[in-house]
Amino acid sequence: MKKNFKWAIAIILFLPLGIFAQTKETLDKIVAKVDNQIILLSDVELAAMQILQQNPRLSNNQELRCEILRSMIIGKILVAKAEIDSVMVEAELLDDDFNTRWQQISQGKTDEELKNLIGLQNIEAFKSDLRVQLKEKMTIEKMRNHITKNVKITPAEVRKYFNRIPKDSLPVYVTELEVAQIVKNPPLLKSEKERLRSRMEQVYKRIVEENQSFEEMAKIYSEDGSRDQGGDLDWSKRGNMVPEFEAVVFKLKPGEISKPFESRFGYHIVKLVDRRGDEYHAKHILMMPDWEQVDTREAERFLDSLRTRILQDSISFEKAALQYSDDKGLGSMNTASNGGRIMSQDLSYRIPINQMDSFLSDLLDDMKVGEISKPHTFRTYDGKKALRIVLFRAKHPAHVADFNLDYPKIQQEALEVKRNKKLMEWLQKAKNDVFIDIDKDYAPCNILGLN
Repeated sequence: MKKNFKWAIAIILFLPLGIFAQTKETLDKIVAKVDNQIILLSDVELAAMQILQQNPRLSNNQELRCEILRSMIIGKILVAKAEIDSVMVEAELLDDDFNTRWQQISQGKTDEELKNLIGLQNIEAFKSDLRVQLKEKMTIEKMRNHITKNVKITPAEVRKYFNRIPKDSLPVYVTELEVAQIVKNPPLLKSEKERLRSRMEQVYKRIVEENQSFEEMAKIYSEDGSRDQGGDLDWSKRGNMVPEFEAVVFKLKPGEISKPFESRFGYHIVKLVDRRGDEYHAKHILMMPDWEQVDTREAERFLDSLRTRILQDSISFEKAALQYSDDKGLGSMNTASNGGRIMSQDLSYRIPINQMDSFLSDLLDDMKVGEISKPHTFRTYDGKKALRIVLFRAKHPAHVADFNLDYPKIQQEALEVKRNKKLMEWLQKAKNDVFIDIDKDYAPCNILGLN
């Protein structure tokens, strides 16, 4: 196995979170320490198991474990230096990611089914571990971006990178598809909204009329990732939260508590701790609805009518997406502003078929390029039930890398190599700023060489 930094950093950045059914009874041994952070042998073995499942051709040997431990130590160094340099993940971004992940995990499952899935009896302990792991991964990525933010690459450097690859070693790109969608979010059933509003009003009454602690009520009732912190969202800037939330926050005085109000996430009660100009420190209680309890009839009728208009050339798919699609999330999650076009993990409109969710892939199997699907239900990125129509824009068959055809991919790969070189230079200095201790069994790995 070639020991290269790019492969190592990929482990810590893109390996699925190791949070399901971990058993450490026979594997509890500290194999490395970085400042106050530890890495267990069980962590290394779990990562090895996941990597081997995804890459069966890799050898299950000590060399693999050396690379895994090296990548984990690099991650811990990045986290330690982030704390020293005050490079922190924004609380609202962490909460949003946590809520999305948890909704994907828990959607449609009873507590008993969840316990069987995660292999633990204490769901709250699991959620706490999940939050810690997400924060670490987000910190690693933010620190990496902070270090390499000024790294650029020229077309000449991209050409040089490509020319250095032997012809018989050029990568083969899998089949890629271009897809667009128009999404409508169906409204909650009135009965579900009333149920949620009633519960939230009861909590509000306990806080305001019965003088119950806001923070304790958040720990008991909130369904947001901040519940364990008493609903504390820390400091935030205007524009970081959804408009409905901030419209309420900026009407409150420090110490005031809002009445229950609705946002796209559910129902909130907010307590303003303090405010400085456009910055504010707030706490909240969030109750989320059962997203199965929606009325899909009107959304289905609307999309069916819109599909007919597009097929009759009364409106283009792109214009219809911009005007009517409800898919208006953050960044690449906002397909409405891109004419409905869905982006891949590397922010390309050409999605590798092995990165596409199975439901969408199966749908496209029965469609021809240029066709528009009939309205159908699906799960949004945050686990909600919605309806959409899909346009099959293009299909790019599997092929050997071609400089002109695949320039955006090759450019990104060359840029990653340059970014990783910059990161390696930074790590060679940074490793001297933190305490690192490695188990003697891993001495042959030359971990501190980071090579």
